[in-house]
Order: sequence, then structure tokens, then C-alpha cells
Amino acid sequence: MNLLHDLQSIPMIGELNDQDMRSISPYLQLHDFESGTVVLRQNQEAARFHIILSGILHVYVQQETRIHVAKLESGQFFGEMSCLTGSPVSATVQADGPVRTVSLPREGLLQLMDGSPGFRRHMIEAMVGRIANSNDRVLEEHAKSSVILRQLKEERQSQYGVLAGESGFMRGLRRRIDELARRDGLLCIIGEKGVGRSHAAWEIHARSRRSELPVFLMEGESLNIEEWEAKCRAARGGTVILREADLLPSDLLQRLAASLEDETRCIMTARRPLELAEDRLTILPLRERMEDIPALVHAFIADAGFEAPETLISQEALNLIGNFPFLAENIKELKRVVHEALIRSDGDTIRISHLRFGSARKPGTRPKIALALGSGSARGAAHVGVIKALEQAEIPIDMIAGTSVGAFIGALYAGGQPTSAFERVLPTVRWRQLVRPTIPLQGFVNNHPMVRFVEKYIGPVDFRDLKIPFAAVASHAVSGEACILNKGKVSHAICASTAIPGVMKPVQYGDQLLLDGAVAHPVPVALAKSMGADIVIAVDLSTPAFAKRVPSHFVAAILNTIDVMSKRMILEELQLADIVLNPRLEHASVSFKLSAASIQAGENAARQSIADILRKIESYTIP
Repeated sequence: MNLLHDLQSIPMIGELNDQDMRSISPYLQLHDFESGTVVLRQNQEAARFHIILSGILHVYVQQETRIHVAKLESGQFFGEMSCLTGSPVSATVQADGPVRTVSLPREGLLQLMDGSPGFRRHMIEAMVGRIANSNDRVLEEHAKSSVILRQLKEERQSQYGVLAGESGFMRGLRRRIDELARRDGLLCIIGEKGVGRSHAAWEIHARSRRSELPVFLMEGESLNIEEWEAKCRAARGGTVILREADLLPSDLLQRLAASLEDETRCIMTARRPLELAEDRLTILPLRERMEDIPALVHAFIADAGFEAPETLISQEALNLIGNFPFLAENIKELKRVVHEALIRSDGDTIRISHLRFGSARKPGTRPKIALALGSGSARGAAHVGVIKALEQAEIPIDMIAGTSVGAFIGALYAGGQPTSAFERVLPTVRWRQLVRPTIPLQGFVNNHPMVRFVEKYIGPVDFRDLKIPFAAVASHAVSGEACILNKGKVSHAICASTAIPGVMKPVQYGDQLLLDGAVAHPVPVALAKSMGADIVIAVDLSTPAFAKRVPSHFVAAILNTIDVMSKRMILEELQLADIVLNPRLEHASVSFKLSAASIQAGENAARQSIADILRKIESYTIP
């Protein structure tokens, strides 16, 4: 490269004569900077004066906010004042993409200014103009709303912590974040509330070339256009994160995205994909990556200031946390549970007694009451007796979680079926109404007829159409992990939740292959708590030891095996229940012919606990 020849294209250098050019030649030094490199930093001295040969640099001043002052391009210069006077530079200069400059030390710059009046005049005029523009920009930024400044301070103080977890999903997420940090396009981060969408957006900003520039959060639910415009100006060159963007009309989102300056990136979070986004990142809910829960728990304990976090929680407590689905707020809810447990444990080892799950409730208001209806094949008729006794005692049922037959009974009741209808119909039900033979590869029967049976009584309704909030539990056919069913057609969900492994074929539910929920959550207390219940009445239909008999056929043998394997899981999860009902079912029949006796057993068990339930309700409502 002929450096002196290239300098001829620079306006104030091109005016120099050959003698002046030769005089500064020994002082010239060529520099190449990568994107994101801070060439000069505010409050440090500049040893050299730079002239830009190619590329773009941004100049900003750090005060309450990071204030963008200027954009410098080929032919412009910087660092002259500090180089001449030895005073610290007043702003930071950072490369935006590859940049090439040529520089002079103070001796070369002084020689050039002494020998060339034209250069000296050009330099002084440029410096005066730059100072005036910089002052105007600073004044403009200081005029911004104090709300913006306060929010930026709060956001800088926020501690998201590390992206904890070593599941396949988390390893892939970290790689994807690194990849997205190198891009500039509009990004949409998709996921449920509390899964860490804002955390991921923050990480993408922090790992990008924008990391030294501002990042502002905006809420789609309460978006104010004037505030949006002000924050976009304040974040110039940085990042704006628009949370819950799917709450806004698509035409408004288009206008907001178009209003951003080229240097500013927008990251949106949403519960569903947005068409205008150039890139997409999906974050799974915590219940679908529960192997990350131990790492998250230990990270939250460490964040609270405790050393050796692995020793500060018992394995039993960690197991119980690992079984909780965290439907309400995912990781945010997990963090609250851990921090509150640390307070209750007084910094000692967290045990089961220190754990509290469920929603926050205003003191003095009536607690929300949920039923957790367990598995148990035809013995599930006992659930009807429990519901009947609660109705007669005028104890409200605000929500229902069900597994297997508990899901079957719970869905029909939540859909509006009265207990009198159950009493009339259940004793007449035969298995041929619920299943049909199939080729015995994955099961001897399939339970697709269950769909028609359920819809006969409540119709082809979605979960959102039910009179009482309801959710069911199934299990993944391959992994055995729990699958929470609370969206889509209720009848299809019940079909999945009641597919007995080894007897019935797995059920295709969306893109998942599912089986009976008894494999994962035989009595879904954790699900009921996660739905927002304050008081959970759990109904455990597992066969007591005194009632067990030698199985008379292979179906009874399979059900007995599931019953035995589920016993430990039931005992662990029942620790979350406020009231546990164990209807005295002295039979293990898989026939619905004995439904009347089962209903009566459920009613008796509930009646014996009515006083305890009322006391529990009263304990919540007394100030």
C-alpha cells in the first residue's frame, strides 16, 4: 500500500504540499482494528492522532447513560485534543466493523500544524464544530425522562446470573446465544412466562459488539410510543428488548421495528412466533428439562451468598423440587421457592419442611382449593364420592388435577357433569366402550373409543372451555417423564392420560407419544399446587397392603406392578398435599361394576376429613 498516495484523498491532508507530506512521513503508523475494538477510551490519554482510512467508528460519552455523540467515517479524525494537550479524551471511540487508520504522535501533529496554516485552520474549525455538536448531544440526552435514567440504572444492577444447567438443551442454548450475538437482525425469543427469555436477550447483548452500549427493556403490555422513541434514542447503537411483543398488533410491531436506527438492535420476547422476526430462539419450559433443576437450585443458593451450595439442600428436598412442574413462572418461581426455603432454614440445610409451593395470595382472602385425583383404574369411582361429600359440605373446588382415571373423572366433572350422572352411569360402563383390540406390538388394545365416550358427555371441548380449571398428567412413552396436558382437546388428553402401559398402545398427542400418567405422577399434587392452589386435597387410590391379592389376569398384574412402583413417588408427592384422603377400597377389581361401593368409600373418606378441611380454610382467612 502507498500510504502517502492514499492520504492524498483525505481533504485536509490532500491540501498539503510535497514537502509537508515528506516531513510527516517518518511519523505515520498504520493501524487495523477488529469490530468492537475500543480504540480510545474516555478519561484516558491519547498518545496519537488518528485519521480514518476506511470503516466506521462510534463516539460516545459515559454519564448517567451512554450517550452517542458521533459517527466517524473515512476521512475524519479523532484523538487530536488529547494528543496535543496531554489531557484525557472526553469520549470513547469504538470500531463498528473492521477499521483502518493512520496515526501521528504529538511531535508529528505539531510539526504539521506549524508548517501548514491550511491544515491548522481546518483542524481548528473541525474541533470547534465537534465540540459544539457534542455539547448539543449531551444536553439533549440529559433532557430525557428521569424514568429512563432510573430504569437503565436498575437494569444495570439486575443480576441474571449464569445460564445454569448441562442438559442437551442448555448446551445448545449457549451455542445458539453465541451465534445470535454475532448477528444484527430482529430477533424473537419464544417461550412461556419465566423461562428466562429476558435473560437470554441480555446474554445476547452482553456477548455482542454492543456490550459496552446501553440495553433498555420495554413492556409490550404497557407500551408508550413516546417512551419507546426516547429509549431508542438513548440506546442508540445498543439494544432494545421488547417483552411480550405478541400482545401488540402486527402493524404496530412493524412500525416500531422500522423506527429503529440502523445501529440499534431490537430483541422481542413472545409466547408465540412473530412473522417479522429475522431470527428465532425458543426456550423450553422448566418441566421439559428437569435435569437442569439441581444446577439451577445450586446456582440460586450460591447467588444468595452461600458457599458449598450442594451441601445446603437435602436430596429429599431436591427430589421434591424436581417433581414440581412450575407451571406459573418456571425458573422465576423456582428461584422464589429456593430463596424462601433458605430463609425458613435460617441458612442451614434445606429440607422438605422448608419448601412452600403455589401462588402468592392476599392475606384474608379465601384460599384456592384444588383436588388432586390419583390413578387407580376402575377404583377411580371413589373420586366421585369425594366430590359429592365436598359439594354437600359447600367446600368449593376451584381447580382439578388428574392422573389416569383421576383425569377421566376430573375432566367430566370440570366439563359440567353432576355427581348424580356419575352414580348412574359408572356402574354400567364396560371396557369394550373404552377400548378396542389392536395388533399386539405396543399394546393389546387402544383406547381411542375413550375420545367418543368423553365427548358424549361434555362435547369436543378445549381445556379453556371447561367450567373448572383442569389439567391432566400423562407420561412420555420413551423417557417416562411427566407431560402436563392443559391445552387443546380435553378428550384427546384423557385418552393419553389413561393409556395403561403394556396393555394399551401409546397415544399420539401432537408430536408426542404418551402413556398413562401414573408412571410419572400417580397423585398429581405438585401439578395442583403449580396451577395456583393454596390448599390441595389429594385422593390416593393405591391399593393398601391388606387388600392386595394374587393377580387373576395379566391386566391386574400390570396394574399391580404400576401400583407397587408408584408407592415411593406417591409418598414423596403427598408431602405437598394439605389434606390426604385414602378411601378404604377393599377390592382391586378392574371392573366398573363395583363403582357404587367405590363411590361410597370416597364419600366416607371425605366426610371424615371435612372438619380438617374447614380448619385449613379458616387458617388462611383469619388475619
